[in-house]
Amino acid sequence: MNIRNTLLMLCALGTCSAAKAQTGLYVPELAVYDTAMLKILKDYDVPGGQLAVTYQGRLVYNRGFGLADTQSKKLVQPNSIFRIASASKAVTSIALMHLWEQKKFKLDDTVFGLGGILNEPMYQTAIDARYFNITVRQLMSHSAGFSFPYPTDPLFETYNIAIASGLPAPTDSLALVISWAMKNKALNYTPGTSAQYTNFAFGVLGKVIEKLSGKKYETYVRDSILAPLNIQEMYAGRTLQKDTLPNEVSYYNYAGAPLGTSIYTGIPNSVPTPYGVYNYEIMTPAGGWVAAAQDLCKLLVAVDKFTTKPDMLLPATIDTMTRSLPTWANYALGWNVKPGSKDYWHTGGVEGTASIMKRNETQQLTWAVIFNGLPKVYTPMYFAFMDMVTDSLAKITKWPTHDLFPIPTAIAGLQHASFFSVFPNPSTGKMVLSSSHYISAASVYSQQGELVYSAPDFKNQKTIDLSHLATGIYYLQLKDAHNNLAIERLIKE
Repeated sequence: MNIRNTLLMLCALGTCSAAKAQTGLYVPELAVYDTAMLKILKDYDVPGGQLAVTYQGRLVYNRGFGLADTQSKKLVQPNSIFRIASASKAVTSIALMHLWEQKKFKLDDTVFGLGGILNEPMYQTAIDARYFNITVRQLMSHSAGFSFPYPTDPLFETYNIAIASGLPAPTDSLALVISWAMKNKALNYTPGTSAQYTNFAFGVLGKVIEKLSGKKYETYVRDSILAPLNIQEMYAGRTLQKDTLPNEVSYYNYAGAPLGTSIYTGIPNSVPTPYGVYNYEIMTPAGGWVAAAQDLCKLLVAVDKFTTKPDMLLPATIDTMTRSLPTWANYALGWNVKPGSKDYWHTGGVEGTASIMKRNETQQLTWAVIFNGLPKVYTPMYFAFMDMVTDSLAKITKWPTHDLFPIPTAIAGLQHASFFSVFPNPSTGKMVLSSSHYISAASVYSQQGELVYSAPDFKNQKTIDLSHLATGIYYLQLKDAHNNLAIERLIKE
């Protein structure tokens, strides 16, 4: 914490950038990233963005840029959450490989039919018999026979699918979409002979995870993948703006973009494409997760094969997950790859958002960048922020030694220690801290690691008053007489 506070003090004295659109801890050694991010926002006319970078397992850079909402002028914060679009496929891949390690399935197991993983009656009828030969490996590598390009992919065509099924949009489930596609859309090629990127394949994989785990897709990912990594602010996204999640940014199309056709009845038929055109509730496994860049980095660190922090998957599992197949040299099992390189990543993009999460072998880096806008011609922007981190490496002469992850990995497991409780939480500021231990120190830190409140030692009970602080997430750190540490997340409303 001392290093963090020193840097914050330098910022307060005017050492940091004066650009008001930047939030989060200023890191002098990595100021090149500030410049690069601001340039991308300007060049591509995108309201806001977020960049997080880890070096050898430590979160060394985590900043927000520009506006989270253009009407309220609310700034993007380091913990603001964004739709990550198709980077969600990497999340689904990790969850599947976690189940694979547990021997819940084999990669060459078939998916549909009586002998498949999804052996329910609704998956027994298909317009094309080749559906019953599709394997998990083929779905994960986009080689299952589908050629459903965006936006005509069945995961996006939820309105038409619902109408065809005689149900009002969008009450159809992911299972209904899959069943409808099997009965109405023939495969475009024999599974395993070619490859075509498609969201539909990862929608199917979401149902595979549910069948293998016995839990809803989001529940399994949050319980088995995210919670052990102390990732708490990552969610399945929502379609309508009225259902925006707490701390989620607003999404913007490019100037002059046409309206789209709503999937909902009872509201205007034509709506801005980021809200109401695609059903994010069923797209989660393929493109619907909402997250902050810092948590995408935490997920990457857990599968990076670097020795600085433990991985949640075995090295051989990560190798299998990130090894390309003959059908597509530039794609593995849910990850983009490049022949001859040990790097792996995934991009994401849909109207209103763009993202990349990447692991870089040479410098032992991981990084994640997200924006709340997508230009009309977006390919140059992707090249720009793909190059942004790696091109800047030559300009970095010294890497910071601090770690900005919200809760240090070494004590994250103590977060729910039983010797104390805080009530109410969330609160408007005042809360009561009760403990069965004598507490020698109580400190509250912001998400950037700044000490914002401290209390003297006490027994049994203490009132904490955070009324003077801005709304947001804070961390309470306690130490007892035996130097046991505990961490609790506090939410100030």
